[in-house]
Amino acid sequence: MSNLTFDLTFLEKDRCRIVVSYKDIKELGTLYFEPPKRTWNNKPIMNMKWACVDAKVEGLYEVGGEMITPKEIVAMCQDLISSHQRQDQESTE
Repeated sequence: MSNLTFDLTFLEKDRCRIVVSYKDIKELGTLYFEPPKRTWNNKPIMNMKWACVDAKVEGLYEVGGEMITPKEIVAMCQDLISSHQRQDQESTE
């Protein structure tokens, strides 16, 4: 997992894309995230986390095999989004 890079791009205020690459050379996958919508209240999603709404990650399995799980990738992406939001909040204060 240490050879993976995650590139975060906000497409809209409430939609972002994260491109996962191997050593900044080969793109392995793309994941799209949105914050949970108000209508998702009955779903087991924390309000603070962004939900993965679409993903294409076949390349991750080519490089990582069973060493990389989808749960780990989503968790790392959510951490990246949260970190980016904290930085934005600190810069506006």
